[in-house]
Amino acid sequence: MHMNKTALLIALCAAPLLAQAAPADPKQAYIDSTFTAMDSNKDGRVDKGEFATYQQARFSKQADSIDAAFAAMDKNKDGKISKEEATVVPEIAKYFTGLDTDGDGYLSLKEMQQAMVAAQTADAPGK
Repeated sequence: MHMNKTALLIALCAAPLLAQAAPADPKQAYIDSTFTAMDSNKDGRVDKGEFATYQQARFSKQADSIDAAFAAMDKNKDGKISKEEATVVPEIAKYFTGLDTDGDGYLSLKEMQQAMVAAQTADAPGK
């Protein structure tokens, strides 16, 4: 399985899923398509339950992308990513030290997943 670098970067950088259409105003298209995806009962409103369901599905899809990316980078299948293995994805290699939260010189799947969650929640409003 060939590692899709773009998909990994999107997941790690917490970029939202791209809108399918490309109208004159891409930002508005993104807002509209995201709202439509969240409004599961199509009543023109997004309630807390619909928002939570949408976000959970989004996180799950991105977690699956992280799992697949990790498996593709782990060339020797030892369950961890070395600095050398990380070079196939320049953004991972660039931030390797920061992602290696336990300082053991390797990235675990847990560390990759934690980075994805941190990126997803970085702009969350304070409690």
